[in-house]
Amino acid sequence: MPAVESTEKRRKVLRTPIIGGNWKCNPGSVKDADKLLEAWKAQAFDKAEVEVVVCPISMHLPVVKPRLEAMGMQCSAQDVSATGFGAFTGEVAAQHLVDFGVQWTLIGHSERRTKYGETDEITAQ
Repeated sequence: MPAVESTEKRRKVLRTPIIGGNWKCNPGSVKDADKLLEAWKAQAFDKAEVEVVVCPISMHLPVVKPRLEAMGMQCSAQDVSATGFGAFTGEVAAQHLVDFGVQWTLIGHSERRTKYGETDEITAQ
């Protein structure tokens, strides 16, 4: 019993750990994403012990998100614009993600900093 009691106390005191996976610019097709998700179906994890968040490319969000959620995982965008709606070609506004039910996004990741010069100040916007 003491082990169960300490586990219960830990759950009340500590945050649930989050495991995140950024797919970067992979897989190359929805078909390949589907194969990956199919392979994951056999894997189990305790949702009470850990949150799993996967970051597919934006083009795959509509297909991948419901499948991840069916497996108890969450879906994240890989980036979000510092602007809102407007004439910002190729950008995805936070409102777009909210409208689609995406509650997570990456910001300030290394590629955005090194290739596009994003700084802490830009990321904080």
